[in-house]
This record gives sequence, structure tokens and C-alpha cells, in this order.
Amino acid sequence: MRTLAESVELALFMTDARLRCTYMNAAAEALTGRTLAEVIARGLSLSDLVRPPSPEGRSSSEDSALARALVKQTRERGEDVFVHKDGQLHPVAFTVSPLREADAVVGTLIEVRDLTVERRAAEALRTSEARYRFLAETIPVQVWTAKPDGLLDYVSSRAVIEFGVPLDTLLSEGWLNVLHPEDRPLAIERWTTALRTGEGYEVEFRLKLANGQYAWYLARAVPERDANGHILQWLGTNTNIHEQREARERTEALLLEVGKQARETEATLVRLRAEKLAAEQRAAELEAKSASR
Repeated sequence: MRTLAESVELALFMTDARLRCTYMNAAAEALTGRTLAEVIARGLSLSDLVRPPSPEGRSSSEDSALARALVKQTRERGEDVFVHKDGQLHPVAFTVSPLREADAVVGTLIEVRDLTVERRAAEALRTSEARYRFLAETIPVQVWTAKPDGLLDYVSSRAVIEFGVPLDTLLSEGWLNVLHPEDRPLAIERWTTALRTGEGYEVEFRLKLANGQYAWYLARAVPERDANGHILQWLGTNTNIHEQREARERTEALLLEVGKQARETEATLVRLRAEKLAAEQRAAELEAKSASR
């Protein structure tokens, strides 16, 4: 039993009926920075390990969550903060289980899980998410994410403003209701292919703005994968390319017009050359007739 207790990652404490520690496993000693021998020698209670006594001798843990759970003498769960010998704070989750003989409580088993790493990871995740949201809301493109099945689960506020559509509507209906009818088949085909193959998504289509006009957008998305290659989500953007698209169309139209004019000019030159050759031939014939008389 002792070997098993020493091998678990949970910090385990046992107390007698007066809440004085009678057992601490290695994880408990690491959590508090104190050995069982030290705790017993100094007559420290479990409460002293949660909050060390103040200089006046009064324990600052009297109103702690763990202290309140211990006096109930029933199985309780909660969260508290253990203080390491060096002063470091360790947020923990605990389970208190009274040990009984007949009808009397003869001690208590306390299982403690150190939440420090989890809390730090959660805080790092919140910071990362906040930074991502800030970037997503400030860069000059629409940012969106979708679940592995393609359903939107985040759309930046820029899309809500530009389309004049409520966020809930965009999340539930996607872009279909703002997508130009002529562009729907290609957009659906490209997105369906991306979801099926896991390849990147890219398409140009027209989306309806809040003023009722359509504007050209370039939509792109790439899958985010886990270590095993499974898709976790799709990260996408919609970039307004209306001005570039119109400029490109104007350039293409200009090039077509220039080409047309060049062809017409070439045809005119060919005709004029032919007429010149015909005129020269007639002049030569007339000159020959005059010489033979």
C-alpha cells in the first residue's frame, strides 16, 4: 500500500483525529517543501501546510476551503492554495475523505492535485487566444475558422460590418446567403473538394455588401492538423480584391482592344499593299502597250 502511495502523482496526506499529519507521500513533501519528519517534529497541522502561521501565531488558513472541508467530516472536494516552504503558491484541487472506525472519525485522507502547470498552460492559452483575436480583428481582411466538417465557428467582426449580417446568421448559414448566385457552384465545388481531400482552399467569388452591391473576394483556407495529421480546424481569410479585379478586367479589356486595333491595322496595311501592287501592275501594263505602238 505504501509503495503504491509513493508511486502516484497525487500528493497524499493522512491525519489523525486532531488533523495532525501522520503520513505524507513523496509528492506531498515536494508540494510543501517539508518532510514528514519535519512536520511531525514541529507538530504542524495540515492547515499550517496550506497557510503558514502568521508572526502572531494565528493560522491564516482558518477560513480556507480545505479547513472548511475538514471540519465537516464528510467526503468533500474543492480547490485551495498550498504554500511551499520557499513561499511559492501552488493552486490545488483536493478531495477530503474521513477515515472511520465504527462511528468515530479517526483520521482523514486528503488527495491533492497540483494545478500549477494546468493554470499556467490555461493562462498561456488565454493569452495566445487574446493575441489571435486581436490580430484577427485588426488586420484588413475577414478572418474565419471552421470545424473539420466545414461549419464556421468563428468570423471576425469585419465580416459582420461589411456584409451587414448578424454574427449568428453568418455562423449558422456561412457565406451562401451573401454569395453571388453565379459564383455558388464553383465555390461549393472548391470547398467540398478541400474538405474531402484536406488540401488548401482558394477561390474568387462575389459577396453581397451591406449596401446591396457585390464585391469580389479572394477566399483562402488551410487545415490545422494535430501530430497525427488529423484536421483540427480550418483557418481562412476573405480578402476584398474588388479594385484589383476591376483593374485586371480593365487591363484585359484594354489589351483586347489594342489587339483588335492591331489586327484591324494589319488588315488595312495588307489591303493597301495589295492595292498598291495592283496599281503598279496596271501602270506597267499601260507602259508596255505604249512602247509597242
